[in-house]
Amino acid sequence: MYLLKAPVKKFQRLHNIAPICEEVKFFHNYALCPKQFYAKIHCAQGFIDVTPPHIIKDRKHKQFRSILFITKGGIGDVLWVMPVIKAIREQHPKAIIAVSTEPKSAAVFEQFPYINFTVRNEIWSIQNLIRTSDEVYDFGGIATVFKKLMKMDPIDATFKEAGLPLPKTKKDGRPHIVITADEGKKAEALLRRKGIDPSDKKIVAIVTEASTPNRNWPMAYIRTLTQMFLNDGYQVIWLSEKENVKNSHSVTCKCGYEIAFSTPEEDLDLVAECPACHKSVTIRKFTTGKGFANFASSTNIRQAMSMIALCDLVVSPVTAPLVMATSFEIPTVGLFGAFSTKNRTKYYDKFLAVEGKATCRPCAEHWTECRFGTPAPCMRSILPEEVFAAGKKLLTKHPRSLAGKLATE
Repeated sequence: MYLLKAPVKKFQRLHNIAPICEEVKFFHNYALCPKQFYAKIHCAQGFIDVTPPHIIKDRKHKQFRSILFITKGGIGDVLWVMPVIKAIREQHPKAIIAVSTEPKSAAVFEQFPYINFTVRNEIWSIQNLIRTSDEVYDFGGIATVFKKLMKMDPIDATFKEAGLPLPKTKKDGRPHIVITADEGKKAEALLRRKGIDPSDKKIVAIVTEASTPNRNWPMAYIRTLTQMFLNDGYQVIWLSEKENVKNSHSVTCKCGYEIAFSTPEEDLDLVAECPACHKSVTIRKFTTGKGFANFASSTNIRQAMSMIALCDLVVSPVTAPLVMATSFEIPTVGLFGAFSTKNRTKYYDKFLAVEGKATCRPCAEHWTECRFGTPAPCMRSILPEEVFAAGKKLLTKHPRSLAGKLATE
């Protein structure tokens, strides 16, 4: 239960009125709100949560029969909700817990032991659940919309919004992802079909894109880093949701501008004029020998997670696979441009961040392209040599055993 106040200066006098939803009626500018979901909607419109301490205390001890979590946004946003679901389950062990999510995100909840079922995040499929559940939590916008929460670690923000104490350990603040033995064996077979042997040399996974281009690392840098690891005796795989790296060609001019395009042609050498400095640059197709596999757009979420679990190192910009890798406690190098490490890495272990050096960072821009061009200057300033050094440091400090990677029955 929440107590909401409607400021008179903003809403005038409200008497027995439900300005947003029928379940919350204001009388003399105050209203009792039964669920976090409705409280969040009202607070976003300018209403104030003035719940007194004794009601907050009573709410912590109340046992709910049914709880609904509404998860929206990217895969990373969905993963951030997992720790608080686990904490709520421990508080309400007998409750029926449902998760409303988009089809692309439902896969991360497979085998998740703290919920009863998932449902599509569509109003006609969840509106009755919203009305009938004892409590409804919605953490959408935690990291991208609400200014008071954007400066916090997203995990801390979800716990704060749920009225729960912060996680006591780093492990409690990480998503709980379950990969079955069958999925692990299928991932091993998939890697071997592409010439990657998990039982032979160590595997480095490079995530080639984020959900928005302002967080992407230049493809020319990715190619350079790939070759550096291959030359040092490692196997390398690329992971990507989209097809932006399939049959792709690019070159970064000395001025920093990146020219990129896609074509199925195998043999290609082109000379182009850089639009920024007008100097000639040569574009060549990226080719490697053995020990490299490109899985761009060719795997689903479960397959990608299963392959990440088999890797010895993951290199990723700030995006979902970064959260997945750190959840598995796999040595991970994070490439940070727009975002600060202070509000993203609190619960990570076996992790090193390489931060961009642009004066305009961190801008915390999540959705749009960088106004200074793509790739963003902060991401261009992260050099392959820095990332390679960070990766080698983690590989040396946190070697993964073969028994700890390969699936067992």
